[in-house]
Amino acid sequence: MAPPGWLLIGPRDSRRLRGLQLALRERGLAAAEELHYEDLLAAPQRAAERIAARPGALVKIESPGEAPALHAALVERGWRALGAPGAPPQPLRHGELAHQHYWYAGFRQLLDALPARAGYLNPPDDIAGMSDKLACQLRLRAQGIAIPPLLGELHGYEHLRALLREHGTGQVFVKARYGSSGAGVLAYRANRGGREAAYGSAELDADGNGARVFNSLKPRRYDAAAQIAALVDAIAAQGAYVERWIPKPRAPDGDGGHYDIRAVALDGFLRHRVARVGRGPLTNLHLGNRRGALAHWLDDAAMHALEIATQQAAMAFPRSRMIGFDLILREGRSWVLEANAFGDLLLDLPWQGLSTYQDQALLRPVPASNAPQAPHAPEPAHA
Repeated sequence: MAPPGWLLIGPRDSRRLRGLQLALRERGLAAAEELHYEDLLAAPQRAAERIAARPGALVKIESPGEAPALHAALVERGWRALGAPGAPPQPLRHGELAHQHYWYAGFRQLLDALPARAGYLNPPDDIAGMSDKLACQLRLRAQGIAIPPLLGELHGYEHLRALLREHGTGQVFVKARYGSSGAGVLAYRANRGGREAAYGSAELDADGNGARVFNSLKPRRYDAAAQIAALVDAIAAQGAYVERWIPKPRAPDGDGGHYDIRAVALDGFLRHRVARVGRGPLTNLHLGNRRGALAHWLDDAAMHALEIATQQAAMAFPRSRMIGFDLILREGRSWVLEANAFGDLLLDLPWQGLSTYQDQALLRPVPASNAPQAPHAPEPAHA
């Protein structure tokens, strides 16, 4: 029987897998065994076999992202899982945002095939729950966590306009229900005179076959109602929801922009944290936004408030040991924008001298269980 250690489930050649493997080597620990999604699609029983052979192992399920062929396979699998409605989904062009509801159904089916009992870093059902962004926000709200007020699920552009009238607001975020990294997120404004604007990383490509949406690293603004309608309809067709726009605080360093916070909780406690500063409504770092030094921006009271907000949010998923949260902290209040089961990809951002992966490499296994656990221990369970 193989000795306890780490078992990683993720895409073949994933930089996330490489990051943790490197951290284990740096600590003088044994390399993690890897199981690749591509193999599990063909032989899902392999996960149960390998987990059974490593009863004391820490099992980390990684993001299936950055793997186009795997993404396509999950889309096709999800389409079949939902009853193969209509024509089979067409292959996606590079960067195209489409069929996200099929992708989620395929990924969920893959997660559901994993054993319920194992020493998971984050259990499969929690990962599925955080990958459905609307369900995640509803779960946080049910636990008493402050989130931006939800206007509800979105069915299209005309429905968006109706929701604005119903809730008496003109500033909202449209968010893809199964998106990540800002994909399918639109900051939308409409005034009483009828003028409207949408801002996001989505690029619209309209041709004779309808509108196609692509992720872009250069956010853009749309002012034409026809373009906005096409964007919203395309995003809503894959699953989307609407929430009120909570203004972000201004960055205090004088360089301009507003910021939110990415905070990583390990065993329920705040570890890595960084301000994400953008001159537009979207602050995702891969969109060319900059980092801010929270240690210099937040006083002791504000940092304590961030710690408490992160701990409380983590308790909504008490069996998950690593969660990335996006938060707004302003004037003594906090709002959780998102919980991310794969929120630890923060390159060149040490906390107490450790990267996110080096921090995880020190974790001790916990007994395998599929039952909810008590609130986390007072400190991360490091070796």
